[in-house]
Order: sequence, then C-alpha cells, then structure tokens
Amino acid sequence: MKNNPVVRGLRAANDWIFGYGSPVTFGVFRILMASILFANFCMIAIDFDAWFSERGYVPWHVASEWMGPTWRVNLLAGVTDTRIVAAFYALVTVSAFLTAIGLWTRPASIILCIGTITLHHRNPIILHGGDTLMRACAFYLAIGPSGASCSVDRLIRLWKGKETGPPRDVSLWPQRMIQFQMAVIYFTTVWSKWFGTAWRDGTAAWYPANLREFDRFPVPEFLHRQPFLALETYSTLLVELALATLVFCKPLRKWVLLSGLALHGFIEYSMNIPLFAFAMCSLYISHYMGDEIVGWAKRMGERLKRFAVRVATPAGQVLATGPGRALEAADAFDLVTYTQGDASDWVAEKQASGSKLGACWASWSRSLGGWILAPFWLAMLKRALVPTRAATTEPVEEPESVRT
Repeated sequence: MKNNPVVRGLRAANDWIFGYGSPVTFGVFRILMASILFANFCMIAIDFDAWFSERGYVPWHVASEWMGPTWRVNLLAGVTDTRIVAAFYALVTVSAFLTAIGLWTRPASIILCIGTITLHHRNPIILHGGDTLMRACAFYLAIGPSGASCSVDRLIRLWKGKETGPPRDVSLWPQRMIQFQMAVIYFTTVWSKWFGTAWRDGTAAWYPANLREFDRFPVPEFLHRQPFLALETYSTLLVELALATLVFCKPLRKWVLLSGLALHGFIEYSMNIPLFAFAMCSLYISHYMGDEIVGWAKRMGERLKRFAVRVATPAGQVLATGPGRALEAADAFDLVTYTQGDASDWVAEKQASGSKLGACWASWSRSLGGWILAPFWLAMLKRALVPTRAATTEPVEEPESVRT
C-alpha cells in the first residue's frame, strides 16, 4: 500500500493541508485583515446614526424583515436602544484594533468575529462582496493562530521569558482555508461571469465603468472603446481564473499574484468600492510560507543595511535576556545591534558612517515590530536593563534567531 500512488497522493494532500509550519504568514495576514476591518468600522462610524440607529434608514424592524425568519448570529436582535448598539459597535471596533496589533489576540479576535457577524446581520442592506469576505476572514482570525507571531502578545511572552526561540510551528490548516477561500471566490466569479453574454462578447468592462456611483479617478476614454474593452474583459477572466488555479503552482505563483495586484489596483483607482481591493489582495499572502516571508525580511534587511545602527547600553548595564529577545524580535529587518556601552546613557550610531543618533529614535524607527509601541519604547528600553553582574548570573544560551 505504501507504493500505491493514490495512497501517496492522499498522504501528500493530508500533509499539505494539516501539516505544521511557521505561523508568520498567519500573523501578517492578521495584521492586514484586522487593519482593514478596523478601517471599515471607522469609516462606517461617520454615518453610524444613518445605518444603525432607530432614527436612521434601517431601524431594527426593517433589518428584521429584510433578513427574514431564518435564525442568525445577531447579538443585537431586537435591540432598539441606540446607546447599546453604539457601545457594541465601539467594542467591536476596539477589538479590531487589538487584533491588528496582536494584543490579547485570542479574546479580541473572537469578539471581532462575533461582532462583525452581528453588525452585518443588524444591517445587511449596505453590504457588498468585500464585506462578506471580511466577515469570513474574521472567522479565520478567531480560529487560527493569530497571536503566535508578529504580535504584541509574542513580544510580551518573549519579554517575560515564556518563549525563547523562533515562533513555534503550528498546524497550517487555517492558512490553507484562506487559500481555498480565495480560490473559491475567483473560480465562482469566473463561472458566473462566463454564463453572462456581456463577458463572452467582450463588452462587460464597459458597464461598471459607466455607472456613475462607482466614479473615482479619471480613466482615458479610449479604454472604454473596442478593442480595449475586449482586452479588459477577457484579461479579467484570465487573471481571475489563474488566481483560482495556477496560483497553486509555485513557479507561476509570483506572476499570477502580481497580475492580481494589477487587476485590483486598477479597480481601486478607477472605482469607488471601499476596501474591496485591499480585502481581496490581503488573501494573497496566504500563498507564501512563513519561512519565505522571514527570508524576504532578511533580504530586505540586507538592502537596508545603510540604515543599520549600533545601540549601546549605559555603562554597567546590559539588556536582560527576555527583554533582549523581545527587542530583537521587534527588529524584523535586523537593522539594530545592541551592545554594552561605557557612557552614562544610551548611545546610538550608524554602522556605516559612525554618525551619532538619538538611541530611542534609532532603535524604535528601525524596529518594524515596535512601531505600534512608540509611546512606550523609551520606557521599554529603560526597563530592559539590568546590572552587568546580574546578567552574568543568568544561564548562558546559544544565540538563536527570534525574529518575527
């Protein structure tokens, strides 16, 4: 049975879907999608009364009739007090922000998931395909290893010594679910388009371009005429079909994803469909493994070496082991080297030229993972210090990369 090609194929598929690997990809996806959800809630909040209050266009009885008798997850079902709805909306918005930065990630992502579903069921009238995608992805964030990498939670675990090395491998099935979600979206899109006459005869691209509600930035008039209409129509179908199929072929992956970025970039430029292109393109990262993203960060760091700095601690003090690991993990591009100094305060200099810099600014600005911690960075540097003698009593370990 071991040599049976069917059995080998099934085992290979099982390993691909349920195998283990780096959580870095899922961490980057969490940042992208949760940030989009946060931005979406902030944008809708401008017209909160119009969309979610009893004084607006969609009071509860209208939303209830629109959704019909089918039971749905909706914690606001029957709620007509706008203050309660507003408080719930604020809670979900805050949970989106916390999920994006990776702080209290597990409870925040669960609240974000249930809250997003609830708000979408409270007012389904304003939703478009991008909203539906965000709702599905909120579920993936809740069930996946969202806080395992690229998160404030991980920095805290490193700081406290609860983790010591690279992010632990996790099951990859949540990441594979995102890949499948993307493939299903694009495949069903092509399938439904192909059975419409406008897509077959090469004129479909004309219609959305001439809907005034989608107007955004100007597009040259010749693009609205043949043969360019046919080129836009058929190339859209080809790119979407490739994003559903050929993207799984590693040699073609980069080119397929770049064509997808070009397609959605044009849509984002020419049409006012809030956050749709960003939501779709955030799925693309799922086709890269965590080790590939880490490798890209290292290569990017080599290109940015002219910005590398050396930061020296005050005399008689060094970085404690845990905090040192956390600061190193925040430096995704390996641009900061921490050393023991002999001055009375922190000292920083560029490695290339030796010119002096402010130590806090130098270390923070080059630590991508620490940007969200800007208000606390100076305090973190100070709290990370221990006397030199105290540091020598800690167990000595082999250096190990902990970059996220």
